[in-house]
Amino acid sequence: MACPACQGWGFRKLFVKKNRKFYQCRSCGLERQWPLPTQAELCAYYEQSYRDGMYREFVSANDMKQLTARARFKQIRDWVRQGTWLDVGCSDGVFLNVLRDEGVAAEGIDVSQGAIDLAREKGLLATCGTLLDAGEGKSFQMITAFDVLEHVIDPWRFMQEVAQRLSPGGRAVISVPNLKSWSHFLMGRRWYFYIPEEHLHYFSPTSLTRLCERAGLSVCMQRPTYKPLTYDYSVIQFREYNPWIYRILNTFGKLLPSRVRTLSVPLYIGEWLLIAEKPKK
Repeated sequence: MACPACQGWGFRKLFVKKNRKFYQCRSCGLERQWPLPTQAELCAYYEQSYRDGMYREFVSANDMKQLTARARFKQIRDWVRQGTWLDVGCSDGVFLNVLRDEGVAAEGIDVSQGAIDLAREKGLLATCGTLLDAGEGKSFQMITAFDVLEHVIDPWRFMQEVAQRLSPGGRAVISVPNLKSWSHFLMGRRWYFYIPEEHLHYFSPTSLTRLCERAGLSVCMQRPTYKPLTYDYSVIQFREYNPWIYRILNTFGKLLPSRVRTLSVPLYIGEWLLIAEKPKK
């Protein structure tokens, strides 16, 4: 399969992690796993994770998720187009809830039925499925996909579908782990975003821009993005994604007072935010 960002066929092998092989495009630097899982395998993983794995703990950290959702809306507020909104990878609907509070007509989609059930319990409009199942016959002025693109099997098809569902002049907001971040530079193959079970593709600002432009979208803003995090929540994330860092942080955390471990601080952990626009007719 050609590189989704530049259509190049030349890849070099980087490393193996948890029996998954990682490769890098020789042309644009995009990284990916190969072979890729099937959509059914991914959905089964997410269902299990929401039921008794890492995503169950993610959903339970409601205060932290609300802070993140509000911070995301604040970061993109000046770029928002008025009109209908689709949130892809909406999970249990925390960002949808923020949009509702802002008076925005929004709907969401996620591959986990368990997550969608939780969103619907909050009275939110949400559907279980992939972007291919979303908004058939509809168009949207805004489409958000926070922490989603690295999970999809075919990013090129995904961005094509985003472009197709945007109204002329509509905008897409994408966030991904950044291969050019300081955290990746320092940690190499131990980077905490190398998660073989679910992160399939990895982008730099350059490869992400090329992908969007291939889909016919014009990039109008991109920059590093941050998340509000507490020490305790960060430790939970590392327990599964990087056990080596988890052991260090967990040991050190026992020496810290509770008020320090639960203090929320906006941190740049190596993620990139891009906003792209569909040309007006």
